[in-house]
Amino acid sequence: MEEEKFEELWRIFNEKVSEKHPIFQAAKIAEETGEAINLVFKLVGFRRESYNIDEVRERLSGELADIVITTFICAKVCGINLWKTLDKKLDTEINRWRNYYVQ
Repeated sequence: MEEEKFEELWRIFNEKVSEKHPIFQAAKIAEETGEAINLVFKLVGFRRESYNIDEVRERLSGELADIVITTFICAKVCGINLWKTLDKKLDTEINRWRNYYVQ
């Protein structure tokens, strides 16, 4: 993942989109998440129709990427430094899992 590409996307988005409401950005995260959940349901067989699993995985990977991208844009719109927060949260999660004991 290249931070520079995200920042380039933000520069273009910020220039081209005049109305950047946080609620709209949060709704976009929810929309992309819903699409990913539907594909996960297909992947594990919770849908009745037939489909190509490799195609479902490919589409799911795109939807998961969309979630990351829309989350980044939402963070920028809200004035949040996502890179700094991610670094801190990753340290927290790594420590949590290091100290996790299975009983």
